[in-house]
Amino acid sequence: AIQKPATAGQATELQAKRERTRRDARVMTAKRLVAAQRDADARLDELLALRATLRTRSSELDARKAALGARRSALAADNGGGDVRPSDRIKLNVGGCRVVTTRDTLTLFPGTRLAALFSGRWESRLQRDRNGRIFMDVNPTAFKKILDFHQFAKIASSEDPPPRPTAPEDPPPRP
Repeated sequence: AIQKPATAGQATELQAKRERTRRDARVMTAKRLVAAQRDADARLDELLALRATLRTRSSELDARKAALGARRSALAADNGGGDVRPSDRIKLNVGGCRVVTTRDTLTLFPGTRLAALFSGRWESRLQRDRNGRIFMDVNPTAFKKILDFHQFAKIASSEDPPPRPTAPEDPPPRP
């Protein structure tokens, strides 16, 4: 509610009160602005420090990546595989059965034993038979199921992946 002054003295006092209120509001606003500016400056300092930390970490990671690349190249030079390609045809002797496939089929699933063996990093270390085929001492039937799964996975959509291979039950022991 707005007060109407009854006298000229009251009007002057009311005017002074309004002016003090406005001045106090300006002072409070200025104080809030100064506090907000301090908070913003502190936050900016934190962000700048974080950016510097991230840049340092990024440089460290770049250096590690380069070192790992050099190590990978050295391993490839020591163990063969310097000039391998995903399209390379790989000739295998799997438990006495001859199998031919491509490197990209065998390395389709990163982190698997097959991917590691046929990545090319160990090319000259893989055991070979007298015909130069890579020898794998595994059950050929089981390996063929795994290879079939890899081949189907290459052509299947992500919405309709191939079923995982299953192994037949072991026959019961003979009495």
